[in-house]
Amino acid sequence: MADVVLFGVGQFAEVARFYLEWEGSHNIVAHTVNREYLTTGEKGNLPIVAWEDLEQEYPPGQVSLFCPLSYRGMNSHRQEIFEEGLRRGYDFISFIHPKAEYYGTPVGRNCMILESNVIQPHVEIGDNCILWSGNHIGHHTRIESHCFLASHVVVSGSVTIGERSFLGVNATIRDNVELGKAVVVGAGALVTKSLEDFTVVPGPKSAASKLKSHQLKGI
Repeated sequence: MADVVLFGVGQFAEVARFYLEWEGSHNIVAHTVNREYLTTGEKGNLPIVAWEDLEQEYPPGQVSLFCPLSYRGMNSHRQEIFEEGLRRGYDFISFIHPKAEYYGTPVGRNCMILESNVIQPHVEIGDNCILWSGNHIGHHTRIESHCFLASHVVVSGSVTIGERSFLGVNATIRDNVELGKAVVVGAGALVTKSLEDFTVVPGPKSAASKLKSHQLKGI
């Protein structure tokens, strides 16, 4: 059983902690947050340590990290913490829910894949991806690093999802489509053709927006 420090104290961290403690293969020993957000020393009977000082109490080699942050900043905040943790010598765990249908295809570090995900054979999932519950990932699909898929996304076969992309609830991506990096597909949208980097598809029956994803305020 590996000892784990969990990055964050918000709702995403609470959900991740519940699943890890319920599943039981990892031992959470502490939370960590950036010093500017450290307002208390404890979360649910576990210590909270400043991220900047983590090595002093939980050095690399003694603990692994898990960073289940949201898609804020087009997943860039989660990417920054993940990459900094690697530079500082830490390893990251991944969590695949026992009730996900998964056939041992490659999944990277710091991924969280929740219940009722169907991941068909020959799928590849990069580092630092979050797949919330109930998604269907078709065969021979590649999900590149730092992506976030909300619930009930349908990805058909032979799809490429570029790094830092966000797919909203009930989005559907047809087969043989390539999404560039940092693409936003809104809730309920249907994507039938490949999309360039930073494209935004706001929702059902929507053409691609003239805005680019890095110009969005709420994601």
